[in-house]
Amino acid sequence: MEEPIYRPDECQAAYQLNWSVTLFASKDFGSPKPILEDLRNTWEIDGIRLLEWRLTAPDVVQLFLSTKPSLAPCEIIRFLKGRWQNTARKSVPVAFKRNYGITSVGSANALVLDQYVDQQALKHRMAQERVQTMFEDLQYHNPEVDLELLRSNSYGRYIYSLQVVVETQNSWNDVRRRSLASYRQAIQKTCVSNQWRLSRIAILANHIHVLVGPTVEASPESVALSILNCLAESQEQKALFKFSYYVGTFGPYNRNAIWNKLDEAT
Repeated sequence: MEEPIYRPDECQAAYQLNWSVTLFASKDFGSPKPILEDLRNTWEIDGIRLLEWRLTAPDVVQLFLSTKPSLAPCEIIRFLKGRWQNTARKSVPVAFKRNYGITSVGSANALVLDQYVDQQALKHRMAQERVQTMFEDLQYHNPEVDLELLRSNSYGRYIYSLQVVVETQNSWNDVRRRSLASYRQAIQKTCVSNQWRLSRIAILANHIHVLVGPTVEASPESVALSILNCLAESQEQKALFKFSYYVGTFGPYNRNAIWNKLDEAT
């Protein structure tokens, strides 16, 4: 297997990663505010920022978070529970149930973002009709993949959806059908091999949008780098795309909906 061209320490990331997390205690949480205030700095070191929280029941807490791209959803849950239990051990011990809920949240909900990506080929129209038709033909959509669907594993329920955007070096416009088709095929292949649910690929002359539902073990960083590396592999290991990417979470609700729900509880 070829060595990856795009590595975490060599790529710049722009990101917007938000999550609504639900944790369940074996007994009542009591008043968790002092513990959560103590945990803010500790979680920040882990790459997790606590934005807001509320008790939805005496034994259920909902947390609204932002995170760094290196953290997979399963790691977020591990840090949240582990740090909380360690901090509360001497004061208000808490035992968490194994189950959890985590939902990715974005500035736009899944429906709005899907429509946005769907319109990319029309938004960035090419001057020649022949080339424009080619780009419209190269777009990918699998209507059977629902990225708003709540999924389950052995420990919890989750919605994990990402938008990844990569751009060509020097914003070079690639209008070669063969290379563009190989980009699409490479992204499809890497999603299948990683068991990620691929919803859309918007292929443009100088950038690509991908809407995908990874497994909870995959970090946003690893997903973006996998896409960049599969694109390079499709072009004989040539780094035709920038050593940077954008990755953002989205789901059935946007951030404003989460904020409003939390505000109603305060």
